[in-house]
Amino acid sequence: MPKLTTTVETTVTVTTAVKNKVLAEMRVYAEQQGIRNQAEALMDSAKQRVEKLLTDAGARTLLENGLSRDEFEGFGAKRISGKGKRLDKKILTRLGVIKEMFDEATVEFDKKPYVRIWMPGEREYDDRSED
Repeated sequence: MPKLTTTVETTVTVTTAVKNKVLAEMRVYAEQQGIRNQAEALMDSAKQRVEKLLTDAGARTLLENGLSRDEFEGFGAKRISGKGKRLDKKILTRLGVIKEMFDEATVEFDKKPYVRIWMPGEREYDDRSED
């Protein structure tokens, strides 16, 4: 029996007015993205300066343990160092790769540390998953 296939094509027409409005919104989006990128670069630079100031002052442990918000007008900062795990395929192959061996083959490693700064009134652990 022969196999039949069919294709349906739909044409959508957008008016010039709608197209112009969409383009205007896309330009606004692009402009806001640029502003956000600039702001993020400035904030990253400020984080680095905070870390350097405290390190140079011999107060790195203060940053490791978290700044007292009472002493810094409600601002807080803490150096955050994460840990991660990954599956080592070479170990899995060597072990014969059975389900019970997954935990044994998991290798733990340090993640890149970063500094988190909280604004006055902002919840301290309201992280936006910066990993």
